[in-house]
Amino acid sequence: MKNLRNRIQRSDREVIENLVTAHYDDVLSYCRRHTRNLEDAQDATQETFLRFVRNFEKYSDRGKPLAYLLTIARNICIDRYRSNAARCEPLDIDVEDRSNAIDTIDLGLLIEQLSPELKEAIELRYDQGLKVNEVAAVLGVSRFSAMRMIARAIKTIKDSLQFDKGGERL
Repeated sequence: MKNLRNRIQRSDREVIENLVTAHYDDVLSYCRRHTRNLEDAQDATQETFLRFVRNFEKYSDRGKPLAYLLTIARNICIDRYRSNAARCEPLDIDVEDRSNAIDTIDLGLLIEQLSPELKEAIELRYDQGLKVNEVAAVLGVSRFSAMRMIARAIKTIKDSLQFDKGGERL
């Protein structure tokens, strides 16, 4: 670790420390949903930042650094999933329904019913706040494909929220 620190210039260390401080919780949150438990998520998060530091010279600031970090985290989680047959954790999200039909909707359950690809696209776009082109970069698909995935996920969720005229959920 000391050799690594010596290789990184003082200004680079400050940039890296700021990125870790700013994005650690987001990367940990992402890893938590894509690993078996908190310990695995913490390991994956640490590995994400280690890989980022090791390849810092190659990093060029194009867009949100979070998108780049989540790309690394995604690859690490995929590798861990393949080697450990890990399962994804459900999202813990509840939102209030604006209509008077029901008090709350468990959005996490609706998202959990999506395919893994759609679930991840929605998570990256709305939970992590990435732009569509950044979602595409993280997922390794075209911008058009990312837009279609997000639109399909939203439509699926909306279809799940259909109510009849009496306010009952269909």
